[in-house]
Amino acid sequence: MTRATAIPVLWLDLDGTVRKSVDELGRFVNGPEDVELFPGVIKLMKAWKRGGGRIVGVSNQGGIALGHVTPEQVQAAMLRTHELTGGLFDKIAWCSHHPAAQHPEMARCWCRKPAPGLLIEAGLALTERHRDEMYPPYMALMVGDRDEDQECARIANVDFQWAAEWRAEAS
Repeated sequence: MTRATAIPVLWLDLDGTVRKSVDELGRFVNGPEDVELFPGVIKLMKAWKRGGGRIVGVSNQGGIALGHVTPEQVQAAMLRTHELTGGLFDKIAWCSHHPAAQHPEMARCWCRKPAPGLLIEAGLALTERHRDEMYPPYMALMVGDRDEDQECARIANVDFQWAAEWRAEAS
């Protein structure tokens, strides 16, 4: 049996971290036409990749549960985000639940940040795809712009950095 190689993972929140969100655009990202990356994120992502790491996007997309967007719109926006970064993401995962949803199945989950379910799900998917790799928390960094991102990192036992500080490193 071959010993797995430890690989660092960069866990990136999307809205407000990688791509502009309601705070910058004045509207939510509802489809691919709304996707606009922050300056410098591609440079930072490429630097992480050069260091041998994996990059995973993790995003709460509760608009699906609330009926504001369709799963297909969110999927198209995620694909556009991936395309605009030149395919730098190894995985993008999102939670379609929201606590204010009418149906209990869409209101309660284990994946909506601050819960660590998206990180667990994506980590398992990476392991399935790259069976010779492992992704220890001590080698990980999560970047986000909201308190729930910071709390998710704390629960998952990974280091955290605020999005504005991370993006400033590209200057």
